[in-house]
Amino acid sequence: VEVIGTVVRLQVQRSRLKPGERGHRVYDPSPLLDVPALQVGPRGVVGQSPGGPVLDVHHADHPDSRNVKLANGLSLLPRAHYARMGRTYGPHLVEGVAGESLLLDTEGSWTFADLVGPLHLESADGGLLALVDPAVASPCVEFSRFCLGRGVGPVDDEVQQAMADLDDGVRGFYIRADGSARIECGARLFRG
Repeated sequence: VEVIGTVVRLQVQRSRLKPGERGHRVYDPSPLLDVPALQVGPRGVVGQSPGGPVLDVHHADHPDSRNVKLANGLSLLPRAHYARMGRTYGPHLVEGVAGESLLLDTEGSWTFADLVGPLHLESADGGLLALVDPAVASPCVEFSRFCLGRGVGPVDDEVQQAMADLDDGVRGFYIRADGSARIECGARLFRG
């Protein structure tokens, strides 16, 4: 068993980051909210904030849920990926702006292969929460334009190249919780 990451940031998306009609959407990170803890479960995450619980838009019970077959209720991103995105696209790619639920400090970048095998996330009570069914969180057109510093416009070669560059886990990963637990900063992610 090895530690492959430590949680350094927790956040929820209170609403869509791409509001509006298809073809006219712009990526807007303003609905993101840092929280001191997350209640993580098979249906998604709920932020535990001083003002009370905050349902993430990817939680299956959110009134405008973006959850797809319970596969994308929890997302992970290594901090090293922000360094890579920042070098490529600029300083506006600050930690958290990609919308991940958990930001982790890791030894380096991850690929999908790093998330294969038994994974367990340390809970606030010292238990372990099994994480299963990892998947690449492929970038959308709107996030790719945001990275390029562009608004609404055509999906030209530059946008398509950004989408390719941000794929394969660079923009993050989805994973499903096989159980429920409270997660706080400092929680370790174990593999093996």
